[in-house]
Amino acid sequence: MTEELRVEIVEEHGRLAVAAVAGELDIATAGDLHTRVSAALAAHQDLILDLAEVGFCDSSGFNALLRVRRRVGETGGRLALAAPPVQVERLLALSGGGHELFAVHASRAEALAAYDAGS
Repeated sequence: MTEELRVEIVEEHGRLAVAAVAGELDIATAGDLHTRVSAALAAHQDLILDLAEVGFCDSSGFNALLRVRRRVGETGGRLALAAPPVQVERLLALSGGGHELFAVHASRAEALAAYDAGS
């Protein structure tokens, strides 16, 4: 049974929103991620997804992250992933370009510092 996906805006800084994602990111919940993030992007152009509490991510979940990336890019915004779990790191590596597609940071604090520095 899939654990419910939770997406909560935990910080807002002007055009930036930080969303904490928790639970399982799979075929049953991938659409939820896109829907919830799209709501946040109505008020913010840039987004940091804190993935520290994601317990599972499969290829459907990875595709959801790619859809979010595309959605953020459509508005000229920036997207960063913070604290991705091992499974997400593996999917980034297996994709052959995941680290080029996403700005990936070890923690939310590191992602915020990079954002503030303009990278």
